[in-house]
Amino acid sequence: MKVVERYIMRRASTVFLAALTWTLAIVWTTQVLAKIDLVTDSGQSALTFFEVAALIIPSIIPIVVPFALVVAVAQ
Repeated sequence: MKVVERYIMRRASTVFLAALTWTLAIVWTTQVLAKIDLVTDSGQSALTFFEVAALIIPSIIPIVVPFALVVAVAQ
């Protein structure tokens, strides 16, 4: 029975990571596009834009994880 349990856990983990990646990418893109005016209006460089974009990720992860978990368990 241990082999079946490992298979199910590996399959659920793989689907969870894939769902987390896609949902995180979608939500992150929408959040970054909302903040692009902040960077372009003040005349900042692309590096500043990517720094602001990277700082958004930690605040999005707690929102996205439950959705990815539901998708993984349902799959």
